[in-house]
Amino acid sequence: MEVALMAAGSVLLALGAIAIAIVVHAIGLGRVPRTGALGLPGKRLRADAFTYRSAHRAATPLTWLAGSVSAVAALGALVAAFAAGVEEWAVLAVLAALVLVVGLVLATWRAHASLAADQPG
Repeated sequence: MEVALMAAGSVLLALGAIAIAIVVHAIGLGRVPRTGALGLPGKRLRADAFTYRSAHRAATPLTWLAGSVSAVAALGALVAAFAAGVEEWAVLAVLAALVLVVGLVLATWRAHASLAADQPG
């Protein structure tokens, strides 16, 4: 039972990291309309459709980087769940979560920093 829960957590973490990167990328391309539920946090990022799209476009590279590294670490945790043990799994799962959180914080910072450069006029 313990191994199944560790494996399920690893798979969910990997899929979640990639899903976040895909959603931010789709918002940056203008394929997802401005909503309150999806996207990076911040009222300034949701001011209008142009700002919403351009801020997410600026954050896309960092989001893909964080999501990819986090997903690889989560898949490593999946392997550790079956081959090693709880301690090894925990180290890799926490690493994956930390990379994702720090990456999303940096991506949000980048999105806010891009607002002044992307304003028309």
